[in-house]
Amino acid sequence: MPNLISQFISKLLTSVISFVYMLTGMGTGTQGAEIETPEDFTPVLRFVICSDIHLNGEEDQEAAVRFGNLFDDMYAYAEKDEYKGLDAMVVAGDFTGGGAEKEYEVYTKIVADHMKEGTQLLTILGNHEFIDYRDVDATVGYDVYKKFVNENVDTDIVINGYHFIGVSYDDNGKTFTGKMKWLDERLRNATQEDPTKPVFVYQHPHPFLTVYGSVNWGDFNIRSVLSRYPQVVDFSGHSHYCASDPRSVWQGEFTAVGTGSLSAFMGNLNYIDGDKDAPGKSGGAWLVECDEKGNVSMKLYDIENRMFFDNIDYYFTDLADKSKRTYTWKQQMALDTAPVFPAESAVNAYADENGDTIITFPEAEGYYIAENYKITVTGEKHNKIYESTVISEYVRATDDDVCVNIGKPDSGNYTVKVTAYSPYAAEGSTLTGTITVE
Repeated sequence: MPNLISQFISKLLTSVISFVYMLTGMGTGTQGAEIETPEDFTPVLRFVICSDIHLNGEEDQEAAVRFGNLFDDMYAYAEKDEYKGLDAMVVAGDFTGGGAEKEYEVYTKIVADHMKEGTQLLTILGNHEFIDYRDVDATVGYDVYKKFVNENVDTDIVINGYHFIGVSYDDNGKTFTGKMKWLDERLRNATQEDPTKPVFVYQHPHPFLTVYGSVNWGDFNIRSVLSRYPQVVDFSGHSHYCASDPRSVWQGEFTAVGTGSLSAFMGNLNYIDGDKDAPGKSGGAWLVECDEKGNVSMKLYDIENRMFFDNIDYYFTDLADKSKRTYTWKQQMALDTAPVFPAESAVNAYADENGDTIITFPEAEGYYIAENYKITVTGEKHNKIYESTVISEYVRATDDDVCVNIGKPDSGNYTVKVTAYSPYAAEGSTLTGTITVE
């Protein structure tokens, strides 16, 4: 019964949220499938954007190593292209775990060791940069940032003719109410310079009711300003919600992109059931390129496996024209189809080194790869010994089977049922199999 209730809630809330998105004008745009970056696309600007590194002050921390690898890998990518520049590394907040100076020291050391001449580091404060100081004086978070990173907590920098506007939290580490006038003025000036050119904005939390995670982790004030400027391409983190999910890219009054997390992707499978870590190790960052006409290409990089997702390629044109949106909620959802398991699929099982039983099965896929699977395992007497919903392998660029730990059931035969669900809650096929536990 709990699984049936969860399925019903997921579908209901997806329908409700979709309806709200339509009412707020997010369903406008051209119809048709997503478009890929043209082969003759020639960048004049290239940058990487990530968020939520959560450094703990140890140089050998996995997140610290990943951040260094990100520089190295993106330089290697650029070197193979005709345009060899990596013009900026943008970090949209939560680069530290709590804002301690030792965490900043590791951050700046990674940058010093890996960043090359010609690349600008653009960093804003997330909520974690204030955590260590809130019980006494949250404004100390600004002081530490200024000591190690930049005297200006909010910046408007032009790189190769394109504005990058970074907005940090107010000095309480919680709100943006004190930043709205400044942001509006900067956007007004940038768009008056060239009304057709994209303007890149980055802050830590999502603009409310835009990308995946913005219902739970969004900010109203940021959205109210950005909505006045259709040229904006906004990047945000905070939720850690999976950047490979199609809902992490959204177009409406402006364009919004969820950066996920460099440390681990998360999700929320029915909007109210709480955040869930993706299985295994995951994390990513966006590589963004812009040509001289203002067209923008984005690729998602899997920092754990150090490779690009081969099926995630976004291409934005006519960004100042809201009638020509390609990635609205309505259009993305219209492309969604029920995920189906490949022919000859089977459920298998093995015991790991701890004696736990691990079941495995291949990914199901429709237009998008399945977001999650609802799994039940029952014994020979129809007693249910396991029931859960798990996030799929779509968090990684590798083509791996899904692996799920079901604990230590007693010896015997068990029936496993796995039902696939798409990112927009379309119920797909059910894979049924029998496993034997020795």
